[in-house]
Amino acid sequence: MKTHSYFHRFVTSVVLMSAAAISLKGFYMPEHIALLLRDTGLAPMVYVDVLSFALPLALTVCALLAISSLTSIAPVVFCLGIYAALSGLALYQGLHFDCGCYLPGSVESQVYSQLEPQFIIQALITAVAGGLYAFNLRFMKCTAMHTA
Repeated sequence: MKTHSYFHRFVTSVVLMSAAAISLKGFYMPEHIALLLRDTGLAPMVYVDVLSFALPLALTVCALLAISSLTSIAPVVFCLGIYAALSGLALYQGLHFDCGCYLPGSVESQVYSQLEPQFIIQALITAVAGGLYAFNLRFMKCTAMHTA
């Protein structure tokens, strides 16, 4: 992806590094994604383990393709949107409660205690990435009009 200024390059780098951090967390802790998929009822139980590995893999592939300028940042925005939607759905269903019934250090305690801040950060990163994609589309249209 071509960057047009230092600020544009900085924002692009922040978005892609955030995508890399989210995908690394998904690779090292796939049980967090699996727990959210299982508890929200978004996927059948048969596919939960496969999806908990496929989501970070898809985000990694999309980020690598965007870094190497083989695609735009749109697939990264889509993958980040999936992560934000999964956390948002869990918040909407009320799964972020901390009743003290989970053992400290358990997967449920780790996931549900961090769910609200995690959703806010993921939604913010997705919004910035979407804005970056819209800016790139507008800039490409303006450049195409000036060269024609």
